[in-house]
Amino acid sequence: MSSIVRQPVYHPVSVVFIDDSPDFLYALRGLFPGAGTDRYFTSTREALAYVAAHESRQAAHNPTAGAAWSAFEKRGGNALGEDVMADAQRFRDIAALVVDYEMPDMTGVEFLASVKDVACTRILLTATADESHAVEAFNAGLIDFYVKKSDPAMTRKLRGAIDDAKRKFCARRGHIGVHGVGAIYANRRTADVLHELALRERIVEYYWRPEQNAVLTFDAEGNAGVFLAWDSRDWAAQCDVVTDEGGPAALREEMAARRIMPVYWPNEAYRPGMARVEFATPEPVPGLDDAHTSWTRIDDAGLAPELITFAAWRAAQGAQDEGGHLA
Repeated sequence: MSSIVRQPVYHPVSVVFIDDSPDFLYALRGLFPGAGTDRYFTSTREALAYVAAHESRQAAHNPTAGAAWSAFEKRGGNALGEDVMADAQRFRDIAALVVDYEMPDMTGVEFLASVKDVACTRILLTATADESHAVEAFNAGLIDFYVKKSDPAMTRKLRGAIDDAKRKFCARRGHIGVHGVGAIYANRRTADVLHELALRERIVEYYWRPEQNAVLTFDAEGNAGVFLAWDSRDWAAQCDVVTDEGGPAALREEMAARRIMPVYWPNEAYRPGMARVEFATPEPVPGLDDAHTSWTRIDDAGLAPELITFAAWRAAQGAQDEGGHLA
């Protein structure tokens, strides 16, 4: 496995729907309620202006090159990249454009070609007669996916494409762990476990945190949890810390036997004098040898003031809508 790995992150983002039919857009609102961050346009002119405003934020860039990499080399550490949790505008970012092909002012392909600098997934909706144009656009790299409106499976296919677009968009913003730190989180099987957990527990956002080598999760109300993934090296390292720090022998024995997985949040490992340690039952990762995960609800995530959750952002937006300014 590479010593440089992209770490998991997921949060609400927006999808922009463009169709000249208000009735069809109304139906899409019901089919894809999202997190309340999506935008709908019948006017291509207004949609173009809105999307163009996101170009500077969403231009593709490589954090392992240029100034960002140089700054990391000087500073050091176990991860590079900006902390996405400090970016309060992330929830407005566009993960996907869903555009009807047949519109009065321009075709959907022409629309998508005109906003090529916005890094997001491009999905074209077509009538049966437009399918050949969609195939040509796909082969030319102008669109990523197309769905026929007349397809009985249209809703399922579009939902799948949108879900994939959101995951891919968020994944590009994750920290990049170096020196193999957090490699277990970047494994596809571990990522699948985390995704299934998010669906089951209605988690709307999660972020790998480099200081703790753990994933912090939040539901729509802002309730926090900690997702841990340890491979054999992590288990050994955690056990050694307990021993080196003079921790209870019984704790090390339980950990060595894989019967408990302690949650030391906001620390990464055992520290002397810890007043309270949460314990979870480790669950094996299917298909990985001696790799386990756990998820534990916590009362306080201990976030710095500049870090914002979706629940806090949504509350601030509500206050702004009601009073015309942030409360």
